[in-house]
Amino acid sequence: MRFDLATRYNDYDTKGHVNNAVFLTYFEIARHRTWVEVFGQSGDFPFIVAEAFVKFVSQARIDEPLAIDITTREVRTKAWVWAYRLLDARDERVVAEGHTVQVMYDYETHATIPIPAWIRGKLESM
Repeated sequence: MRFDLATRYNDYDTKGHVNNAVFLTYFEIARHRTWVEVFGQSGDFPFIVAEAFVKFVSQARIDEPLAIDITTREVRTKAWVWAYRLLDARDERVVAEGHTVQVMYDYETHATIPIPAWIRGKLESM
């Protein structure tokens, strides 16, 4: 999946670069849009993010259009890995790469649970 990203004024530092800390927010935006648009669910996620990793590759500057790719890298019993590539939308230059590990979670029992079959199927297809 690829989504265009609209940068906001507060994403930038005093030098006109997208602040590196904001890249995790971009990953979050991609997760949310994927969950809503691909899985057809609300933004009330039945999972928690257990791990997040970002590799900074090149700078993103003010007014540069960005896009983000999100793919499923691995599906486990209770967790899966989503991989991200943040790109300059004009020329596909990689700005950052990373991944997050999501764990299915039952908020009523406060426990991890196996990934339901219908979610597993969608994860494996993306």
